[in-house]
Amino acid sequence: MPDTRPTAANPSRPLLTRIVGAEELWSGRAFDFVRLTVRAQDGVERDRLIVRHPGAVVILPVLDTPSGPEIVFVRNERHTINAWLDELPAGGLDAGEDPEFAARRELREETGFAAATLTPLGRFYTTPGVTDELMHAYLATDLEEVGQDLEDYEVLTVHREPVSEFFARADSGDLTDAKTILALHLARARGLLPGA
Repeated sequence: MPDTRPTAANPSRPLLTRIVGAEELWSGRAFDFVRLTVRAQDGVERDRLIVRHPGAVVILPVLDTPSGPEIVFVRNERHTINAWLDELPAGGLDAGEDPEFAARRELREETGFAAATLTPLGRFYTTPGVTDELMHAYLATDLEEVGQDLEDYEVLTVHREPVSEFFARADSGDLTDAKTILALHLARARGLLPGA
């Protein structure tokens, strides 16, 4: 008999499989590795390795300058892909942390800017085939430079680019970070970015 409980993402459609077991394989500071045992409609059970994540934020900072609005971004050293990646500032939530509070913290830590105004853009699952990480996107405006405060392990540099140039890079495929591309398109779709 299938599990008929509605899902969080789609409350009107019940799941066709049922989670019948979960074993924590490793617990870390930022996330946990878990082995789920899932029973299909035919009764066959299979293991699924997943990452349990407390959630995260991505921030689209727009700085007003005399020559027009600019996007503040970071060039981040990413060992997972063995390369530097241009991306919007982002970071994980602490357990029970308010996403807006985390967005303000990560913006200041990574870019050295504080925002008078944060506008929610939406939320999305980053890679639901692997993790339950839910990312909250914000537009940050009315920026003031207050000084960067990186974590000891972070290796990144701060950059600025006119909104139109940053969008052109996203549209051409030069930007490849999914959270960055999605936050840009969410802001543009809502008409929140001048020059986009």
